[in-house]
Amino acid sequence: MYTKGVMKLVLLGLFSLTLYGAAKDLVAPDFSLGLPGAMLEKQEVSGNKAIFHFRTALSSKEFSAVVKKKLGSAWRTQKLRQEDMILAARKGRTTGAEVNLAVYQHVANESVRIRVTHLKPKNRTNCSAEVAVIQGAGNPKDKARK
Repeated sequence: MYTKGVMKLVLLGLFSLTLYGAAKDLVAPDFSLGLPGAMLEKQEVSGNKAIFHFRTALSSKEFSAVVKKKLGSAWRTQKLRQEDMILAARKGRTTGAEVNLAVYQHVANESVRIRVTHLKPKNRTNCSAEVAVIQGAGNPKDKARK
């Protein structure tokens, strides 16, 4: 029989191997079928990004909850990079909308980022949202993060 300490070490090792295996085989989430409460308007692929454009009546908070549910518990909110904040500020200025931005990254694989931008026009109820799946996102501890 194994002692409790040995069993804990064995289970921890198996858990670590499972996370490592999951990280190597991580497939970026697919938003092409849409999201509950949001209608997919168009999808574009550019370089290392797949961008999904949605029309929704959901608030920023409600839309974030839908995205988090789609991503699952293994995705965490990340600090924003300066380039993400600049992009969001430009979208807000050009559309005249209130902008909310969030970036998610998988806990076991740092090479994929999900950037979610929610735009609420000042005098309308229909909002738009953009979900960008970015492959090859690099180190989350880089100096570009704020």
